[in-house]
Amino acid sequence: MSIDAVAAAVGEESVDFAGMSSPDGAVTLLVAEAGDEAATHTAVLERVVGQHDGQVVKSAGAASMCSFASAHAGLRCAIDLQRELAPQPLRVGVHSGFVMADATDFYGRNVVLVARIADHAEPGEILVSAPLREYTASDPTFEFEPRGEHYFKGLHGEHPVFAAAWS
Repeated sequence: MSIDAVAAAVGEESVDFAGMSSPDGAVTLLVAEAGDEAATHTAVLERVVGQHDGQVVKSAGAASMCSFASAHAGLRCAIDLQRELAPQPLRVGVHSGFVMADATDFYGRNVVLVARIADHAEPGEILVSAPLREYTASDPTFEFEPRGEHYFKGLHGEHPVFAAAWS
């Protein structure tokens, strides 16, 4: 079932997931983890995500998960977030894949993967998955550096990770 079908089936009190997937049904997820200045980061995050037609799906403490219909928009948002918050850098993970959703949240393997990628990032770093890199390969403005293959808790197999250049 596509994310648009789920969005159409839920009530008015839900998060509006309509239009949050690409034509093939994939959703780009961005997880940003802030340091001690979480309140400052939250205001900037909400503004920048909105500028890239994204949506803040949820926040827990200093971490937020956002969704985008476009891998390009998700990665550009990550870059803009790091640029605006350079003195207090975020740890960011970005991944595109298929997710399950209910009225208020996304679930599944790809949600776990993007969270693990963000956990692996250093402050000021944007790490992306191989699928995200593939979705954005047609855009020469994006540059990536391989960061190896990683095993992540709760996920089977190795997962290639790349650092996105943003400075």
